[in-house]
Amino acid sequence: MLFVGCGGKMLTYEQQLLGEADSLFKAGNYEFAKIRFDKIRTLKPESPAAKIAQYYLGYINVYYDNPFASWEAALREFRLYVTLYPDDARVDEINSWIKLLVVMQSFKKSYIGSTDSINALKMEKDLTERAAKNLVPVDSVITLYELLRKNNHARDSLVRKNKELENFIIDLEKKCQEAIQ
Repeated sequence: MLFVGCGGKMLTYEQQLLGEADSLFKAGNYEFAKIRFDKIRTLKPESPAAKIAQYYLGYINVYYDNPFASWEAALREFRLYVTLYPDDARVDEINSWIKLLVVMQSFKKSYIGSTDSINALKMEKDLTERAAKNLVPVDSVITLYELLRKNNHARDSLVRKNKELENFIIDLEKKCQEAIQ
């Protein structure tokens, strides 16, 4: 099916859907854009439009402004892209996204583990108060302070790594936007 686009240029149905999906993405309607991109990918999986749609299905899920972004979904879509289009020019970029997402998932697991440790220490705050009243042995308080010191160090390290990761993501998004334009 052919449609007439801007300037009298003939567009295929997939190209028209691609334009609609892109407009939805730019307007911030990420969930509807994903539905359109998925339709393009499903409609004609071998078409050039499907390749673009596959890329954007991953990209939408890492886009900084998308409140419904999902690193797991992005990783799944980017891996599918590399599987479907191993010789494409974007494979290096997408492999960078894959590496970044794997690191972010690992970081998230470490962060959650450290957060759990900090929360456990907060729960043991009562122990410190009880020690001050001589209701618990001093050894328990020393152990608690040592754990607190280690967790504070881990927290500071995670905050620093988080900031580095945020800066890396911002730089990567800028490079992606430059490459797209």
